[in-house]
Amino acid sequence: MKARMSRKFFCLLLTVVMVCTLLPIIALAAEPSGSIESAGITHAGGYLKNAVSVELKDVTFAESVAVKLYSGDTLLTTATLQGVNPGSHGFLTCCIATETADEYWSLTPWTPKDDVVPDKAVLVVDGRELAEKTFTLDADEWAALPGTVLPCSIERAAITHDNGILKNAVSVDLKNVNFESSVQVQLYSDETLLTTATLQGVTPGSYDFLTCCIATETADEYWSLTPWTPKDNIVPNKAVLFVDGHEEDTKTFTLDADEWAALPGTVFPYSGSIERAGMTHDNGVLKNAVSVDLKNVNFESSVRVQLYSGETLLTTATLNTDKLGAGSYSYLTCCIATETADEYWSLTPWTPKDDVVPNKVVLFVDDNEMDTMEFTLDAAEWKALPGTVLPSSNVTNGTTSNNDKLDNVPQTGDTSNFALWIALLFVSGGAAIGTTVVSKKKTYNK
Repeated sequence: MKARMSRKFFCLLLTVVMVCTLLPIIALAAEPSGSIESAGITHAGGYLKNAVSVELKDVTFAESVAVKLYSGDTLLTTATLQGVNPGSHGFLTCCIATETADEYWSLTPWTPKDDVVPDKAVLVVDGRELAEKTFTLDADEWAALPGTVLPCSIERAAITHDNGILKNAVSVDLKNVNFESSVQVQLYSDETLLTTATLQGVTPGSYDFLTCCIATETADEYWSLTPWTPKDNIVPNKAVLFVDGHEEDTKTFTLDADEWAALPGTVFPYSGSIERAGMTHDNGVLKNAVSVDLKNVNFESSVRVQLYSGETLLTTATLNTDKLGAGSYSYLTCCIATETADEYWSLTPWTPKDDVVPNKVVLFVDDNEMDTMEFTLDAAEWKALPGTVLPSSNVTNGTTSNNDKLDNVPQTGDTSNFALWIALLFVSGGAAIGTTVVSKKKTYNK
């Protein structure tokens, strides 16, 4: 009996030992594993193949195997194993094709470029990064692989000429453009982005040459532009190329400033000048305004005209941009009304007075002082304008018939003839008393 129990105990003990021994081995076997042995361009019979081959060793996986291909710190593509059963594999070759993807390794979208040579691979098994391998490929062999493309570049940028006549565009010549979704060219003046041209109406693919036409007047049918105002004094000097959302090249250049300013569509910089100032006439009849004629006004936010008499600011006229939007205007007339404000020009509160005659205007465009003009108005004509008032008065022309001014009417609170008023009071009082006495006498006599 004791021998039988000892034998059972021994078997149970042996089972426990075996389980304890095998459990770590089973757990270890279930852990994802793998390493990278080598990486290089695939050769067969001395001919280059269209792939970078990454040799993997002792790969154990339950869900996934992926290899990330880098150039420096830039991720080029990720290859993911497909069509292979999970488990342990002594050797696997990851084929990262530059042309047609390998049936066992799907790739994230990429464009293998001649001048971007892969130099690092990272192995990820079941979501865990397990190994990293740096390597060096022959640049010429890489560039010779089928599927690699020449790098996109900007060859030149210049004002477009045709038979010696300026055209309304800056032309940016592009080379080796290979795109799937978009091509854009950003035009700068130093660090200021002027506009972005986006290619349209062209089938995606590879093009040895493309010319980006950034028009200063009417947009080119193949290149749409973000809104901009090409200004005479802001000369473009840099272009940046983006392909499929990736910045590919930058080109600095120098345009002739006079040729740029002469292009159709370029405008004076937030510009404007004062041509003349005077009282508005119509068929010889005065109107209720000082008119300031402006020339070549180009603005983005505001136009203001300040009206002075000597050094005294009388009022400021501001263009109502809800009536007239920002842009370029060859001529504008600022109407500074003495009576009812003009609908296009709002005025700061003021009282136009007969003896304060305007003689200077100052023009501001986008808050930049652009021009000043001094002028002389006829004082009598100014005084006769509807809306002007007597000095130190709020009485305006037009309050009496025939627009006669009330020069001799005493104002409320006037005490300059106080004695006269007292004398008149006594005289009127005496007359009243005398009338009363005479009336009583007549009654008594009756």
